[in-house]
Amino acid sequence: MRKTLAAGALGGLAFAVATGAILVPMQDAGLKIGFIDSQAVISAYPGTSEAQATFNAENAAWERQAQQMQEEVDRLTQELERQSLAMSEERKAQLNAELQRKAMEYQQFVNRIWGQQGQAYQRNQELMQPIINRVNALLEQVGTDEGFDYILDAASGGIVHANPEFDLTPRIIEMMNEGTGPGGA
Repeated sequence: MRKTLAAGALGGLAFAVATGAILVPMQDAGLKIGFIDSQAVISAYPGTSEAQATFNAENAAWERQAQQMQEEVDRLTQELERQSLAMSEERKAQLNAELQRKAMEYQQFVNRIWGQQGQAYQRNQELMQPIINRVNALLEQVGTDEGFDYILDAASGGIVHANPEFDLTPRIIEMMNEGTGPGGA
């Protein structure tokens, strides 16, 4: 989701904000903080089931294609093993070359579909992005309309909405560039 922080070193920031232990310029006496469970929100949305069904159908087709390719590799391997002694060296070399080519095609297919950033990953992103965008838009709307200073995500441990008034990023960047503050040049 947009504007989330890693749970590691920065994960404590959400706790610090929630408990008021971080120094922020506050206009009024209290912060209004809410939270969501983004996994529950996304799971409960009917569009997610539709997107998952679409993805599952496409993935099943890829799996069938991969299985057919693997079966062809297995068939060639078995043929080579069974008839190796009766084959001429020329036929054996041809069959071996075909086996190598089919095995390489199979591996390339698997990598293209399920490898890092493969078609399956991209298709899942394509199907889920409109849902994630809608959740983010609703978070911004609720956060702004109802005056939430922060909305936290219990699933990721990050901040999913923050009142820009509390963003210290420009100030810290300026201080870093000026060399002011602790450890400055």
